[in-house]
Order: sequence, then structure tokens, then C-alpha cells
Amino acid sequence: MRLHIFTQLTMMCVGHAFLISADHCKSPSAATGFVNEKYYGLWYEIGKMQTPGGAAFEKDCVCTTIDVSQVKGATNGDATAVNSCRKLAPSGEFLNATGSLTDEAVPGHWKEGFFPLVPKVDYRVIYLDDHLAIEYDCSTVLWMTNYCVHLLARTPTISDADEQKLLDFANGLGLNTQNIPYKKTLQNGCW
Repeated sequence: MRLHIFTQLTMMCVGHAFLISADHCKSPSAATGFVNEKYYGLWYEIGKMQTPGGAAFEKDCVCTTIDVSQVKGATNGDATAVNSCRKLAPSGEFLNATGSLTDEAVPGHWKEGFFPLVPKVDYRVIYLDDHLAIEYDCSTVLWMTNYCVHLLARTPTISDADEQKLLDFANGLGLNTQNIPYKKTLQNGCW
């Protein structure tokens, strides 16, 4: 599984090395009043806006979750983010990749890495309440910017009003610089 993900990420970097983009990563503030413990635990992806390079792992994913936990004994904010999904359908192949969240500059703003040879991405939790979150990750490699805006919830589904609230918040920050269409994540039939 790790080799499969590494191959996808390597192909993403090589494939996009020939593209040049004037785009760049944004630097939104971490969520107001962010506390690491409030972000720990299981989140369901409600939807996302994601560039093709950013989708190297998630391109065919449904039933997507992220489980965030503190690294045992860490006092510097280091955590892990276990990204899991099913390929194409709720009964599809199980995929996962564990990201290391390190170098927490301010609470809620880390660097995320998956493999030693793959550049780390800027990882920010820009909205967080008891039930909802927005995570923005971005990197620029060889003049190509790849990003994702993940809308997350503690439950597999949320109300249309809450989903729109998250979209409005993210769009208000101008994070979707390439105007990627919003894609709702299939969560029905997953559990």
C-alpha cells in the first residue's frame, strides 16, 4: 500500500514538473482559539476543492476520513493524521496514508509529510468548532501549486446550511485560486 501511494505521489511531482503556474499558496490564519485537543479524533470529509496534483492519493476516494492524534509523549504539537478511504465505492479497496504533522508554527498550523523524498505541505486548520472543521493544505513544487480545501465534520453527513457555511467561509478567504469545482464526498453506505 505504501509503495502504491509513494508511486502516485512521485508521478504527481514528475507529471507536474513540466507545468508552470503563477499561482501560490495562501497563508490564512489558523482557526480562532484553536486548541490541538479539540482537533484530535475522527473526522469525516464532507467535500473538497482539490487540484489534480493534490488529488494524487484521493482522486478515486469515497468514504474519506481523517483520524488525528497526538504523537505519544510529544509536547511540541506533533501529531499524526491517518487519511483513509475506499476506492470508487463503499465496498472498494481500502486505502490509507499516514501524514506526520510537525513543526507547529502556531496552534493549528503544521507541516505535513508522508515520505522522506516528498516535499512537506503547509497544513492549516482554518475553521474549527465542536462539530465542523476546514483544513487547507498547500505546496508549491517546481513552480506548480497544489492545494486542497477539506470540509470536515464529526458525523458522516451535515445539514445543507452547515455545508454552505463552511463553503462560504473558505471561499471568503480566496483559497480556491484555481476555481476548482467543489466535490461532495460520498459517505452514504460507508459504515
